[in-house]
Formats: sequence, structure tokens, C-alpha cells
Amino acid sequence: MIDSFLPCSYTDAMKIEKRSRHLEREAWEIWDKKAKPQLSLGRLESLAVEIVSMCGSLRPQLGRPALLLFASDHGIWQAGVSSSPQEITWQQCVNFAHGGGAIGLMCRENGLDLRVIDMGVNYDFDIALGIVNRKIAYSTANFAHQKALSREQLELALEAGKGEVQRCHAEGVSTIAFGEMGVGNTASASALMASLTGYSVEACTGKGAGLSAEGLNHKCRVLSAALDFHGKIEDPLEVLQTFGGFEIAAIVGGMLQAASLKKVILVDGFITSIAALIAIKIDEAVKDYLIFCHESKESGHALLLKYMEVTPLLSLSMCLGEGSGAALAWLIIKQAMTLFLEMTPFEEAAVTDSVALLKKQGVDRHAQQ
Repeated sequence: MIDSFLPCSYTDAMKIEKRSRHLEREAWEIWDKKAKPQLSLGRLESLAVEIVSMCGSLRPQLGRPALLLFASDHGIWQAGVSSSPQEITWQQCVNFAHGGGAIGLMCRENGLDLRVIDMGVNYDFDIALGIVNRKIAYSTANFAHQKALSREQLELALEAGKGEVQRCHAEGVSTIAFGEMGVGNTASASALMASLTGYSVEACTGKGAGLSAEGLNHKCRVLSAALDFHGKIEDPLEVLQTFGGFEIAAIVGGMLQAASLKKVILVDGFITSIAALIAIKIDEAVKDYLIFCHESKESGHALLLKYMEVTPLLSLSMCLGEGSGAALAWLIIKQAMTLFLEMTPFEEAAVTDSVALLKKQGVDRHAQQ
């Protein structure tokens, strides 16, 4: 379906190889030699094996991740779907650029490089802030009455995400996390989810930054009317054009490019998971490079994760966005790889190999997973 929207040069660059499984057995054998009961580190073990498979190396070097935070305003905000004033988008971007906010602090403390990218914020930033200018417009259109993006804008947004990932690749970055900022973007994500999955608007829609019960009902009515107005759409890119934000489209393009370069991709919460779903519907192989970092408290996210048949690393009732769940989960991912690469094996530790003894008895816990 992507060919109906994008030029051949774009689709050629988006060819994605499914990750190789040939090293997984060797990776499990490495875990079995560590001085511990077999599978006793649980999800950390399978996580490390997945990363070995993504990177195609038994000694993957994840390095220092880049967290690409794409920001944009949304025309659907005009319909009263958010409790927040629109200026919070640009104010928070300035805050992030100064190293503030939860994501600024988490990136600084947890060892990620934060890059704030303006895709369509209704504000002109001082160049001295270091915010990357990829502005397409000062907001998307109001999808209650028309498509949120034009076809040209969609292509520009996808290319912007692709370009930021290519820049990371040129700098030797192996791990890329995605975050977002934009008042009204949960409304966009909920409409995208309902259109892509067929679930009801009510199942896909939450309170965002803190709507009242009445405000949530209004938000659902607005989104239901918009879905009825645009009708059934089959092509995932046309769905994105119709309901998406510039920042969501950029994340889709970024994920496609990162997967084509075999990067480890950290998926944050509800908004970035919607981008991941669109990327998967464009090319299913993208899924092989995604680590879903947490289950957001935002209504619809648990159902979305179930729809994609993925299990997140964390569930802490967070719903901040910004890439905060990815920045937090990075510590666990980093720990998993450190254990895989550096933990002492039985022989070196002079500890009896309990795993080998079990295997001699015919017990293979891997077969029981």
C-alpha cells in the first residue's frame, strides 16, 4: 500500500530484513553457562537474546541511545478534546531543550541523548535552543472537517523522521528511542487506533492530560463523528494522513528507517505505540526491531498492546509520554545486556554447573518455556 503514496526512492530505502534467528541458540547457550539457575533472570534473558538477534552479533554494543522527541500541535485541539491550552506544547519544548521536565532529567540521569525536533509546533523557537527545525506547518488541520495532513505534508513528515534516524546512524548510534510532545495528540492517536483496529472509539480513548468525565464523553463524540465523516479507510498511510499528527508520522518514518538499519528501537507509550502499529502495517518486519517499554495508563494502550501481541517491559501506571517510559526502561535493557556480556560463567567462578547437571538428567527448561 505504501507505493500508492510515496516515491520509489523512499520505498527502496525502506526495505527491511526480518531479524536473523541463527544466533539465538548460541545466545541461550551463553546464558546457560552463567553461574545461576537456568532462566532465573527471566525476561532479562529473553530480552538479551532478542537484541542479539536484532543486531546479528553475540556481542552487541548498544552504546548511548538517542531519544528523538518529535513535537507538533494538532488542529483537532480546536474541537475541545484536550483540557490543556495549546501553548503548553511550545513551552514544554523549551523546557526540554533546557534539560527540564521529566524527560530532560531522565535522559540526563539514565544516559540518553535527547533531541527535540519541531515538526509543527505553533511557535517559532529561538535557534539558540538547539531545537531541530523540521517544521511543516504551525499545526495539522482539524480532522473533524478535513484530513489532518495533505499528501505532501505526510511525505515531508515521514522523510523528516527518516532523516533524523539517518543522522543518528551517521553518528554511530545503535539504539533509538522515540518520544513525542503535542497537546491533543492522544485524540489523534485514539482516532488512529479506532480506524486501524476497528475497536470502538470508547475503547480507544482516554482522558489524556486529565479530562473530566464530561470532557471524555465530548472527546469520544468528536472522534466518533470524525471517523464517520471520513469513512472506512484501508491504507494505513491514508489513515495516518487523515488522523495523524506531524510528530506521529515522523515517528513512523523514523521507525521504518531504524528497522531498515537494524537498530534497536525503544517504543514508549500510547502515542509511539500507535506509530509502531502503523509501521508494522506498512511492513511487518519492523516488529522484529521493536522493544515495547511500558504499558501506559492511558485508556486503549493495554488493548493496543494486546492487538499487536506484544508484552511491555514495565507497567507503572505512567501516562506522561515524551519518551519517559523508554528512558526508564533503558536502564533495564542496559542491565540485561551487561549481565549477558559480563556475568561470570560457572567454570570461571568455580561453581558447580547446575544447568549441565539438569541437562544430563534430561531436563531442558528452554523446552518448557
